[in-house]
Amino acid sequence: MPMDYTVIISVASLCLAAVAFFYGVGRDTKSKEPPPDDSKIDQIIANIQDMSKKIDKIADWQREAAGIHASHSEQIKTLFNRVGNLESRMEDRQVMTTALQKILEKVS
Repeated sequence: MPMDYTVIISVASLCLAAVAFFYGVGRDTKSKEPPPDDSKIDQIIANIQDMSKKIDKIADWQREAAGIHASHSEQIKTLFNRVGNLESRMEDRQVMTTALQKILEKVS
């Protein structure tokens, strides 16, 4: 039978601790500042909308910059290909010029 009393005392102390905890939480909640009024909420909403518009403008600018970057990258690739083609044509002409010079030397 002594076990029953210990269980009862344990449950009672647990309930007392829970009541004290919730009483403290409730008291702390009441002592805080009152909730913001509607004008503050409206101001917060306006600020959020303004920030959203600015973020949208930044996203548009980034998309535009990415498109320009892609276009410039393609143009740069094209220019490098053209330079490579010109270099190879110049090398071919140099070989032909050397061959023609040798032929002219043998003929003269």
